[in-house]
Amino acid sequence: GGGRAPAAGGRGLRARSETKLASLVLELGVKTDPVQYRFSYPWLFQLLAELGVRRVQLGTFFELYQLPDVFFERLRAEAEAHGVQIASVFTAHRELGGFFIEEEGFEAAARRSYERLIDVGALVEARSVGSNPGAVYRDRMETKPRALARYLRHMKELMAYAYQRGVEWLTIEPMSCLAEPPALPEEIRAMAEELEAHHRQHPRATARVGYCVDIAHAYVDRHLRVRHDHLELLRAALPHLYELHLKNTDARYCSTFGFAPEERAGGVIQIEPVRRMLMEQADVVPVDRVTGYLEIGGPKLGRDYSDKDLAAQLRASLEYLKRAWADGGPEADTVEGGDGRGCPIKVAPSVMCGELGRLEQSVRRLEEAGADMLHVDMADGHFVPNLLLGLDTVCVLRRITTLPLDVHLMVDNPDQYIEPLARCGADQVAVHAEVCVHLDRTLAEIRKRGMRAGVALNPATPLAVLEYVRPRLDFVLLMTVNPGFAGQPLAAGAIRKIADCRRLLGQDDAAGVPIAVDGNVSFQNIPRMVAAGADVLVAGTSSWFYPHDDLGANVAKTNRAIREGWAGRSR
Repeated sequence: GGGRAPAAGGRGLRARSETKLASLVLELGVKTDPVQYRFSYPWLFQLLAELGVRRVQLGTFFELYQLPDVFFERLRAEAEAHGVQIASVFTAHRELGGFFIEEEGFEAAARRSYERLIDVGALVEARSVGSNPGAVYRDRMETKPRALARYLRHMKELMAYAYQRGVEWLTIEPMSCLAEPPALPEEIRAMAEELEAHHRQHPRATARVGYCVDIAHAYVDRHLRVRHDHLELLRAALPHLYELHLKNTDARYCSTFGFAPEERAGGVIQIEPVRRMLMEQADVVPVDRVTGYLEIGGPKLGRDYSDKDLAAQLRASLEYLKRAWADGGPEADTVEGGDGRGCPIKVAPSVMCGELGRLEQSVRRLEEAGADMLHVDMADGHFVPNLLLGLDTVCVLRRITTLPLDVHLMVDNPDQYIEPLARCGADQVAVHAEVCVHLDRTLAEIRKRGMRAGVALNPATPLAVLEYVRPRLDFVLLMTVNPGFAGQPLAAGAIRKIADCRRLLGQDDAAGVPIAVDGNVSFQNIPRMVAAGADVLVAGTSSWFYPHDDLGANVAKTNRAIREGWAGRSR
């Protein structure tokens, strides 16, 4: 019949053909940005119909705010004729940021445009309309509190306007810098909680507010340190999530692109961890259907030699996302061919195993080989019978690489190093439970200084020490040898301990906490470690730095071992 397709958000009917993950249904759609000024909407609708993709998010364009109602009524009819639903409308050009600018006229212009955007959403019968909030001028950051208050006041009034026009949700996109709130986890939580409280006070007069989370957004500070990666920001937004933007990005979270095989090989966004987090936290998400919209710009606009490639780019990304996102097969993240890992397991090569006399050259080789972070072992000669790397090395590494720095403190008094490590630019720090008299306080101090906090456990230390610090944990580091020296045999019970830890962290509030393993992470042991539940592998002399082969061959062997372990873990 001619009725609307099942809702893309809200608690409602589930079509039998749609994928159910825990209590969550994941749907796939496309944001229309790449066809703007390039191809017609019917061209896009026909392509989506051929691929079996039924959801569209209408991206804004400059004429949208001036076009007559009849344009949007016809657009909705055209979409429906192809079996496609315009389920959402969302800005594309930061054009509603006037609430954050204090010059005369901007605030009023933003309000008029936002109301017209809601009108457009009603005309195409979208259930949600959204935008990113806007930005304060970076040379006027002191205006941010006033700008936020102004924005929230208008949003509360717009929630009433949307309700009157029949739009059920207003959505907000968390951003990536301090000038464009919300960018930090605490900002994400605070903004949503205030607007949701307003809706609870006026449930029969206001639309709901939720987040449209871009999975390629992270907070990277001015020194190129990744303070909060994309999964951390997604986790903060989950209690307020309505929809997602699906796109890939590089290690700096700068350039964005799609999910064709070559793009997946060069990108840092893996779909499986995003899906897994949603599955594990399904009860936290306020809707029972979440649509992920592919959001890419397409090839360079307005070139005969590039515009022709748009259909192929969309097909490649959507065919992959149908498997990895909507269908959710664990093999879907595999990059065809080559020696890539094909799964979300990360590798942190140990700096102490490299060429310390040629540190910068060694780091460049590790970057090119695909390292996800650098593992830095610091020791004081007391906790372990060895002196390893020091604070100066961490500071030098920060100057020469943008890779996250993962510091493992093998020292008797870790508290004295937390502040200096923050100044040096460490991204995450693991402290040993065996030496922390006040472990909860130590972890809180690490987080307070903007670093991720982890607990390291020696082979004989029981997992029970994690029980009461789980809310403080960003990761766990399991030593699979007794710490201090490279080249030791695997500790007895190491694989069983990884599996036990995975089960422990798969419960309640700690779901999604990654497990790193350090010690004899060899070609032979990696499959068992990954299958048991390891998420991060500290690579040393038995894998990446194996002395009887070159780095390229060692990386390829490591990746093959990871794929073998991932296949076992998926089963």
